[in-house]
Amino acid sequence: MGQPYALQLRDLERHVRETLGGLVAESAWQQTAFGPESHFRNKAKLVVGGTRDEPTFGILDGDQQGVDLRRCGLYEPGLHDALQTLTEQVARIGLVPYDVPRRTGELKHLVVTHAPTGALMVRFVLRSPGSSAASGARCPTCRPRCRRSRSSRSTCSPRTRRCSRARRRSCSPSTRR
Repeated sequence: MGQPYALQLRDLERHVRETLGGLVAESAWQQTAFGPESHFRNKAKLVVGGTRDEPTFGILDGDQQGVDLRRCGLYEPGLHDALQTLTEQVARIGLVPYDVPRRTGELKHLVVTHAPTGALMVRFVLRSPGSSAASGARCPTCRPRCRRSRSSRSTCSPRTRRCSRARRRSCSPSTRR
């Protein structure tokens, strides 16, 4: 962030004390508690930029172009490793990153969460609903699911968005449309 962590903490503490100084007695203040400087974030919502063959995951700059943050020092090791693998998988699947200025492309964001158990949840945010079935067919680990289903075994027909007969028993009535 351009300044040492200790300086960031000191400035933040000073700002809080100045802001709340008239409301909190000096004797009530305790020593500042703080977390690790890096490798603590286990979730990332990333804008997908770049090209079909070389996607980037990160944020948009002032010109609405993708800035790659896959090597961000805030991500815990499991999330960091997952992002490297996801880059290859997104390129292999062939989803075109959404280009904000041109309003073209399909893949807008990835929301990636890495659990302490090592489990990984990846959500693809796409521009149009029809592309989810096509991308799921190309990626054997991706399965379309009922939007409101809480059951991990229920799937939807991509054409009708209704629970398939084979899976209907595992969907609760509230998930059927």
